[in-house]
Amino acid sequence: MAKRNSIGRNWKHRPGLETLEVREMLDASGELISLRLAVTDLHGNQIEQIAQGEAFLVKAYIEDRRGEPGVVVDVPEPDPQNPNNTPDISDDPYGFFTAYFNVTYDAAGFDFDESYGIQIGPTISEVSVPVPDTSIDGYIERLGMQNIDTSGLFHPNEVELLSFRMIAQQPGNYDLAEGFMPHFHFDVVDYIEDVNELPENWDVNYVNGVPQLERLTGSEFMDATVGADEYFSLYHYGTERLTQDSQVYFEGVGLQVLAPTTTEYQVRYVDEPTTTLGGEVNALPSNLEYFDEWSYFYVEVYAKAPNGNSLNAGVVTVNYDPDDFEFVQAVGRNEDPTSLRYSITFTEVDNENGSVTVGYNTLATDLGDDRFALLGRIQLRSKIEMPVDYTNGELQPTTSSDVMLGDASATIYNDISDSRSVVGGTTSAGTNFEVWPVIYDVANGEDRQVGLADFSDFVAVFGKSVNNDPEIRKLDFDNNGTIGLSDFSLFVQNFGQSNYYDSKRIYPAGYPGDLSSPALMGSSSLLEGEPVASPSTSRREAPVVAAGPPQPVSSDNVSSNLLSLPATNSVSTNSPAQSSTEEGSSAASSEETIDAFVSQWNDQSDLIALTAVVRSDETSSDDENADFVANTDEILAIWEDEEQL
Repeated sequence: MAKRNSIGRNWKHRPGLETLEVREMLDASGELISLRLAVTDLHGNQIEQIAQGEAFLVKAYIEDRRGEPGVVVDVPEPDPQNPNNTPDISDDPYGFFTAYFNVTYDAAGFDFDESYGIQIGPTISEVSVPVPDTSIDGYIERLGMQNIDTSGLFHPNEVELLSFRMIAQQPGNYDLAEGFMPHFHFDVVDYIEDVNELPENWDVNYVNGVPQLERLTGSEFMDATVGADEYFSLYHYGTERLTQDSQVYFEGVGLQVLAPTTTEYQVRYVDEPTTTLGGEVNALPSNLEYFDEWSYFYVEVYAKAPNGNSLNAGVVTVNYDPDDFEFVQAVGRNEDPTSLRYSITFTEVDNENGSVTVGYNTLATDLGDDRFALLGRIQLRSKIEMPVDYTNGELQPTTSSDVMLGDASATIYNDISDSRSVVGGTTSAGTNFEVWPVIYDVANGEDRQVGLADFSDFVAVFGKSVNNDPEIRKLDFDNNGTIGLSDFSLFVQNFGQSNYYDSKRIYPAGYPGDLSSPALMGSSSLLEGEPVASPSTSRREAPVVAAGPPQPVSSDNVSSNLLSLPATNSVSTNSPAQSSTEEGSSAASSEETIDAFVSQWNDQSDLIALTAVVRSDETSSDDENADFVANTDEILAIWEDEEQL
């Protein structure tokens, strides 16, 4: 019957992985191919236990054993009718050519994860891979592939053939009648024969949730191998087919399902990476509360294992609103060997729906046992758009959507039993942030960079008083009522910045936060480009988001006198002693002063000089090109009138 095809097999079950030497002593010398199963966490670590609801991998390993000591290859007699096609495989290259098999498992305890599918081993050069049939709960039919490696490297050692993902369903010990824990093994499912139904309509023979197996012998076995699901061949020009039960070694594997248990996870949101003590922290850092609309920040993931265990590995999913945030990078030990001891094993990003899943793994067995270990960081950047608009008073922040830990699991290690278990992880409520506009991005519809268009707007109102004009107020960065040299100094220090790379804007004291009262006053003695009191100016490099436009000029490359106003004693910003009653006369004085400046600037050709080293026509607009791309050494801006640069 087509449904009852099977091959005999030398099948064994082992509670865990065995060394090659142990298998050599246990197994018959005529087994030429070894196929064994292993269960691991999602990082490839062997596990013995798993908590209900957690995911794990079942991996199949294949090995050509002809080179092992004691393995004897029977050389058949030559075929007189076809002497050139005698299946003598003793001298052929090592490696398998075909491997097709079925797997049964305890349906009550485990569930096949369709979303993962079948993943081929990293060193296999497959020719064809069938889609396995999983319509029978507890049975995966037709796993495997045809393999070829034209390079001549035919896998002389054991290699990973394929893997598939399972979900633990119910705690307990299954199939105790066979004397081992919940298991996965090779065989062909048995059906309940019904003379009144066609074979394709027969029911699967289940006992305690486990599909029963059919083992055939004699002539039934030989008949069933015609068109069988299971067959294996070694390299013999693709012609040698192994169907004898003495030639294939099968090894199943056990796994126990535990009641739900968890590892404690914590996340912190920071703009500067946290320094650890050997990968752990004595106290968790504080959460970031506010940032500006171009900010990059880190979601730091911390975890601590249950008592008596350490933290071997973790998988976390961070969810975010893709309209507000975007994934930049995952950071592990390779990126920060000073503070991190976990390496990244995989990263799955869904920017369209706003989620990123990252796997972290370490070889250490002393992390997360008594303190929180820092698994790694996930960097996001803000995509929030905010106008600089003083029409209705001072600037106000907006509240971002939540960023949260959506899911987590952990592999914990017990050094007493020398075993690993996969458990769940706790999750916490999400966090949102106050988001403030970048006050230097005021022109070109706020194009998310501080450039020449913004500077043109600044020059047009330099020396003027605000006088409740929101368009002038936009350039009064220090909020002292006049557009002066301290505003110019702030602008120079932020020139060239954009949201396409990770950096820190330099703001007047109190911002982001509150600019409702003068927080910083300019001085007539302030030199061009001289820094003003501000928060930290530290900067760090980060990759440019691939989907973004070319990276603009960084303010790190802009010298303090790159953008320069003409030195003069005719203008000064308001001093702290000026009162509101002097506003009118001050405004008039400023207007007279700017007119005087304009008359001087008409004859000046070097109001602004940008070297070609830091100014590229690649990042300039068409309008800017006409005025600024003059030659390779200097780019000059000629003042034409009060309103145009």
